[in-house]
Amino acid sequence: MNPGEAYRYARGIARGVRRGDLFPPSTRVKPAEAPGGTRVLASASSGPNQLAAWQVVEHTCAAAGLREPLTVLQLSDVHLRGRDSALDSLCEQIATLAADLIVLTGDVVTRGWRREALDQFLGALPPAALGAYAIMGNWEYWAQAPPDTWRYALSRHRIPLLLDESVDLGPLQLVGTDDLLAGRPDLKKAFAGIDLARPTLTLTHSPALFDEIARPGVPLVLAGHTHGGQVVVPGLGGFFLPRGSGAYPWGWYRRDPSWLFVSRGIGWSVAPVRVACPPEIVVLRLVPG
Repeated sequence: MNPGEAYRYARGIARGVRRGDLFPPSTRVKPAEAPGGTRVLASASSGPNQLAAWQVVEHTCAAAGLREPLTVLQLSDVHLRGRDSALDSLCEQIATLAADLIVLTGDVVTRGWRREALDQFLGALPPAALGAYAIMGNWEYWAQAPPDTWRYALSRHRIPLLLDESVDLGPLQLVGTDDLLAGRPDLKKAFAGIDLARPTLTLTHSPALFDEIARPGVPLVLAGHTHGGQVVVPGLGGFFLPRGSGAYPWGWYRRDPSWLFVSRGIGWSVAPVRVACPPEIVVLRLVPG
């Protein structure tokens, strides 16, 4: 790394740290597993820096009113920039997976993203009977991909953007909110027309919004944003959580009667390093409950 690059990284770290909390107490608590169990299906080997140590992690959760099992592939916080060998490896891994529904829970891109990298990533998504859907993350806003731009980019791959919107997929209803940190979520609009007696899956990028979303008829919320702390130090917890994380760094949380799952995400922000916090590709098994 030359002096100019080192300076830019140092400046980026300083700017990022001002947007969150260092070693918050919530990251010192062991993450809870899914109510139906959590297991690692595949894991790539790496050295101390786990940037490319993808884990495919299966989480099982019961959904009241669901008639048949459904598999949801959640991809969060990819932070795409340009095309490189890491993106090639990620796309190869994702293309091998099978899912009924694919959800992109924000921060797919970051500052300096290139259209060809996005097209490569979205083109690698496996076929899904119920389709693929996306929501806004804070970095879509901050990286010159506001809703109109992002909706168009996704539409090239037939992926709808849910911006405080819902869709009836048959076996379940899907709700997507705007981002809490950089957007202006309108939950009344998001849940308008939703039959809360039917199975409902809600997507939101910043998990702190869960405190407002949790309610009867909203059994499960999927989020990302936190990177699980990105660098986890024994005894101290996660190095950094951005604003909008709330008390939810990674894993499963219960605010009766709703569950929240926060993914560790796939990419990196602030600095290109992940330690004791490998990237997570989520395979969510929803079973009748």
